[in-house]
Amino acid sequence: MSQRRYADGYRKLRRADAPRRVAFEVLSEVTSSGAFANIVLPKALRRIRREEPFDDRDAAFTSELVHGTLRARGRLDWALARHVDRPLGDLDPRVLDLLRMGAHQLLDMRVPDHAAVSATVDVAREHLTDGPVRMVNAVLRALAREEVGRIDEEIARIEDGDARLAVAHSHPEWMVRALRAALAAHGYDEAELEDALAADNEAPIVSLAARPGLIGVEELCEEAEDVLSARVATGLVSKCAVLLASGDPARLPSIRQGLAGVQDEGSQLAAQICAGAPLVGQGDSSWLDLCAGPGGKAALLGALAAGRGAHVVANEIHPHRARLVERTTRALGTVEVVSGDGRTFGGQGTQWPLGSFDRVLVDAPCTGMGSMRRRPESRWRRAPGDVDGLVELQERLLDRAGALTRPGGVMTYVTCSPHRRETRDQVERLLGAGGWELLDAVALADSVAVEPLAVPDRAGRVDGGGAGRTLQLWGHRHGTDSMFVAALRRL
Repeated sequence: MSQRRYADGYRKLRRADAPRRVAFEVLSEVTSSGAFANIVLPKALRRIRREEPFDDRDAAFTSELVHGTLRARGRLDWALARHVDRPLGDLDPRVLDLLRMGAHQLLDMRVPDHAAVSATVDVAREHLTDGPVRMVNAVLRALAREEVGRIDEEIARIEDGDARLAVAHSHPEWMVRALRAALAAHGYDEAELEDALAADNEAPIVSLAARPGLIGVEELCEEAEDVLSARVATGLVSKCAVLLASGDPARLPSIRQGLAGVQDEGSQLAAQICAGAPLVGQGDSSWLDLCAGPGGKAALLGALAAGRGAHVVANEIHPHRARLVERTTRALGTVEVVSGDGRTFGGQGTQWPLGSFDRVLVDAPCTGMGSMRRRPESRWRRAPGDVDGLVELQERLLDRAGALTRPGGVMTYVTCSPHRRETRDQVERLLGAGGWELLDAVALADSVAVEPLAVPDRAGRVDGGGAGRTLQLWGHRHGTDSMFVAALRRL
């Protein structure tokens, strides 16, 4: 064991505690390889449980340390920058991850100052040389010396309103402006902006989808209580949902067998709207999920289709994600998984001619601005310039999906983003081109939801939409991801 003297006086290298070690490993993978914490963290928790004592309290602490650090990154960086003599972007990414992790404990987790600093420095010693370790120690000690509440008081004095909200709620400034515009575009009061931003930083409740015909909601509740010893509740929005207060859903037999899945209530509602939209004319047996990965909506559609004798084609452009769809839908005999480019899917010379589907779901790639509470790192990976390319891709997918929908059939357009250009503007483009009737997605949602969603009457109105309406869910209003849904019937 090294006898070097470290910055805080220790002579021996003390091993860092397991929760902080795991949290740092996950944060490093998110930073260095572009991974998503909601995928990496569960694997890391299962691994550490096999290797050493690690209880539910340790897992909860680790989860908050990871997700909380990612959610609060903007505010943490603002606080840290006042104690660092160079741009944070010039730091070793490992140093910056450790500083953010320590700052989150100091500012947000009520961890005693000494414990937050010393335990984070212990992690630093396992990965860094003496100089960077001393820096982590010094910066965190300086932050710990600040008076409680002083940082938030200084943030409140930032003169520019958008900049102040961006720092206080840890969002890129361009997203603050985009969310304000989205609220107005969808018929909501801009005064709700701060509530919408705050909702992005709340830890979401884990929601499961009981797939109809495979398992019932009551049965899934009982299984979760028995296997996980967890408090459970039925959904607030979706009649298929079961809400988990704690526990790893991967331990449930129904999840492993594909009878149920982890799925946000807003995503569940979108699939149910697609399945429930009224058609005109004969036929309701051929359904298409054009962008199916990773398969949650395809699985719920497949379960609903089975009850009607319908068949679902689930297309995914990326082969590895198509394999995820196959795994997700493995308990269903109604879903056929294929891998192809949605922009050119089907048509002449294929088994899926144009106009051959009764129902088409387009869950298009988007900025992900509506799912940031589940994927907090995504807000820092997007830039304003990304919107143009995504909008063009969405247009091409919608045009192809429209061509694949039969007259009288319904195309349901879904994004996990409220951004105006990705939502309302896309619907208005379709309506302006002619050949489509906008259905009332709010009424469709109310018909399948646990209770009416209390959407303001002015919300969801679009130019050329007549009496039809789109549906924009909001985290601060509905407790779901901020999903957008539009149901259009082909004329």
